[in-house]
Amino acid sequence: MAFKRMTASTYPPRLWALVGFPGSGKSTFAAAMRAPLVVIDADQRFREVLSLAGEVYQLSDNPADNADPERIAALLAENMPGAAVGTIVVDSLTTIIAPLVTRAVMDNDAGRNTNRMSAFKDKALAMRALQDAVSRWGTDTLWIYHLQQGRDAQAQAQTTATVSQTERARLLRSINLQLEVVQEGDKRGVKVTWARRGRSGAVLWDASGRWAGMPEAIEASVYDGLTKAQQDALELAAPEAFPNAETAITWGLDRGAFDALQHARNAYEKLKREGKPQTAAAMRDLWVTEVERRLSEKAGNDGGAV
Repeated sequence: MAFKRMTASTYPPRLWALVGFPGSGKSTFAAAMRAPLVVIDADQRFREVLSLAGEVYQLSDNPADNADPERIAALLAENMPGAAVGTIVVDSLTTIIAPLVTRAVMDNDAGRNTNRMSAFKDKALAMRALQDAVSRWGTDTLWIYHLQQGRDAQAQAQTTATVSQTERARLLRSINLQLEVVQEGDKRGVKVTWARRGRSGAVLWDASGRWAGMPEAIEASVYDGLTKAQQDALELAAPEAFPNAETAITWGLDRGAFDALQHARNAYEKLKREGKPQTAAAMRDLWVTEVERRLSEKAGNDGGAV
């Protein structure tokens, strides 16, 4: 078979993550992604929006397969070669990862682990294996996870993600857009909270009630009018604001200031603890300064090497 000519695409591939509260329309959004879809239906809810999607393939008709990282990897490896797939949807990462966290906590509380940190090794390995299994095929990807409402130590209401900061930071290495479902009165929209090589911060409102044309509108908002040089500059530049800690941590890691994710996370937490910033903007300034200091030191050490 002759080689096919490589052509430039208008936009980067859709390597996206979508977060929102349960019932906010995340699966409906997934149905608007580029078909055919392969759905890793860990939540067992995708059939509710099946009529809104184009062609859809199920990973497995066994519910347990859709929540087991090893089975997910095996089934994708078995069925993806040669398949014409537009998007792989993980719906949701919460259901796949949360049981591993619960098991680790229960084992620690029961005293079954001599090393409490090593109890979370299975979770880290599962996340890495899942990312490799889903991201290797050159398709679009949509990773879905949930938000939840709770209270902090001072009994103040707070919104948190159902996937840990470490897992979210790991996931950022495999995506180029982070999206969040937002609500304003009766309006529902998507906010671009982070873009690796484009504009972030915009909210796009859903006029159709089923996210029709929303993926295309997001791409236009994030990338239209930007040259490759401008996209390169956006990728390297320090954002004016980080939407969350995992984005800041991953930015420092991607810049080369740290050798491992845990190293970057430890440095971020130490800086926050010792610097005691009162605002997100103050923490951003502390972190950017710290990353640039580490890069400067690394450059000096490299320059002095023989």
